Amino acid sequence: MTASDDTIPISALFFDDAGPHVVRAGYPPASRTEPRYTPARGHELQALLSTSIAQLGGVSRERSRRTPVLPPPVPIDTLLYRGRAALDRALEIRASLGTAMPSRETINELLDLVALAATE
Repeated sequence: MTASDDTIPISALFFDDAGPHVVRAGYPPASRTEPRYTPARGHELQALLSTSIAQLGGVSRERSRRTPVLPPPVPIDTLLYRGRAALDRALEIRASLGTAMPSRETINELLDLVALAATE
């Protein structure tokens, strides 16, 4: 340690005697005369919570996001190919295959399209 250094070794901060050393960390000294804060309890706490919840409900109603109105579901029958349209789609798939071996999914789609082409 140099003479200009104001650093105190931590060992100098310990008590030198064996006496009972009571350290009250985080508590105000007993000589304070200021009124201490006491949290609400019982009925007072219930009243505070009810008021707070009611106020939050009022705020949330004012700023609540409205759920967008979704269009009604589309019937699946309107999405399916039928008659000539199903046959045209099957021909498109056939043309896109060329000489390649079709996958199991493609074969299933072609068979479904043949069945749908027969409905009209």
